[in-house]
Amino acid sequence: MFDFAHIPFSRFGRFLTLSNMDGAVWLRLVKGGDLKPSLGRLCRIMVGKGDVVWTLSPDLLTAETPQGRVEFTIGEGECLHLRGRGVPVTFALEGSRYDYAYRTPMGEHCLVAAYENTRLLPRVAKGSVHVTGDWRRDHADNVAMVFGGDADFEGTIDLFPAVPLAPSRETFDQARASTAADFAAWLARTPDGGQPEARTLAAWLLWANTVPAAGTLTRPAVFMSKNHMINIWSWDNAFSALGVAAMDPALAFDQFAAIFDHQHPSGLLPDFVNDREASFAFSKPPVHGWAILRLIEDHPDWLTEDRRRALVPWLERQLSYWLTHARKGEQSLPAYFHGNDSGWDNASFFAEGGPVISPDLPSFLILSCDCLARLDPARAGHWQGEAEKLTALLLTLWTGETFGTRLASDPARLRSDDSLIGFMPLLLGPRLPSDIAARLITRLGQGWITAWGPATERPQSPLYEPDGYWRGPIWAPTTMLLWDGLRRQNRIDLAADIARRFCRLCETSGMAENFDALTGAGLRDRAFAWTSAVYLVFADWLARAAKREDLK
Repeated sequence: MFDFAHIPFSRFGRFLTLSNMDGAVWLRLVKGGDLKPSLGRLCRIMVGKGDVVWTLSPDLLTAETPQGRVEFTIGEGECLHLRGRGVPVTFALEGSRYDYAYRTPMGEHCLVAAYENTRLLPRVAKGSVHVTGDWRRDHADNVAMVFGGDADFEGTIDLFPAVPLAPSRETFDQARASTAADFAAWLARTPDGGQPEARTLAAWLLWANTVPAAGTLTRPAVFMSKNHMINIWSWDNAFSALGVAAMDPALAFDQFAAIFDHQHPSGLLPDFVNDREASFAFSKPPVHGWAILRLIEDHPDWLTEDRRRALVPWLERQLSYWLTHARKGEQSLPAYFHGNDSGWDNASFFAEGGPVISPDLPSFLILSCDCLARLDPARAGHWQGEAEKLTALLLTLWTGETFGTRLASDPARLRSDDSLIGFMPLLLGPRLPSDIAARLITRLGQGWITAWGPATERPQSPLYEPDGYWRGPIWAPTTMLLWDGLRRQNRIDLAADIARRFCRLCETSGMAENFDALTGAGLRDRAFAWTSAVYLVFADWLARAAKREDLK
């Protein structure tokens, strides 16, 4: 599963990443967000001539050629360690307008990737490094550094914005050992369950996708991926929090805080945050109350008094936004303005645009009220009253068969009934009338559950697309929400079945962004954090239930 063709090489708390992208291997600094065309690409990495076989493990990336071998590991800070024998390795700057190379006052070579706002300083402990750059009036072309050749070499590349750091005190072996020890400690805290290789990959992706606080990022954060999705999104990171809670409770809290630190005075959360910006062009569904309830249930010690005091005003403001600015008045339901606000970007229920009234949104807000009642007992009665009002409004969407979606401008007309979104009210547990819950669960078995799990659009739908993003593929978050909904309806058998299917899917196709609902093939990005998080939660739950003999 550790396939470098799809899985980048990085380390916890680093932006430095080595990736196989667009038919080439790159040294990257994954800053600036995924709207930046370069995606942080600094240098193309070329090892000798001819074919190269790349081998990836949590602490080592190896390039093998018929002539020799080069190894890479990541040390302290943004420092790449490398060593090789029999073959040179070239790092060629991608080539932005003002790239150049110069000598520092200490006589060391320094390469400048101007567009990426990054300087690279190569050093050797053994062998040689050769730096090139053809001066052209105000910049240099062909800026590159070449380590080694026929002789053995060992060296480092430091990445920094302004002033060179002191030479690393670590040798290659020490840097590798440090990486291995750090990940081993993380893996030891990872919940049991699942296939060993899949469990290791999922744990490593959550670990290696974590970046430090920097710029607009106020806390350490789990990027969705260090391939293309180099941001945190406001609902994505709620799932990441569930995945890392057992390994690092503080990091789990940081996944909420890194988003809520940028909460608008209205209560709106940003769509995404990276080191450069927080974007409010869209938002994301308010799953945070649900996720916090799940964390408290699974990890009771996680809810410290300090965390409770922080969470209450955050959730209050978030709830206020949706009930004040996303609906006409108290007798109407809130709506999503764009598909991206729902998290289901291009789903069928946005086929005619928006704003769209969707049954998941009031369900999440009801759970936020329940969460606030738990966190703020002095006002529990108030929050339960708000939950009851929202539940009554939600039930106006019930058709007798499903909770369909509607345009806010035409609420009488049912727009879509083939999306999985209609089953999200199952999350309400006993708040949902038992006859409605029973009808929904019966309906769920009428085409949505494939051999691999719940399709986001029923395959029989005319709007179904095998690789249609939210129009069919299986996704980790929707699978987890449905699983939890079935649990809350006391359908443990069905919840276990869905969890098993998803685990088998990940063990077959890796931790992909999403999956073909009919073939199980991994789609899009193959190194995704929330997929890893859901896999670990499911695998642990199934393992613990099996030990208790709950799921015979």
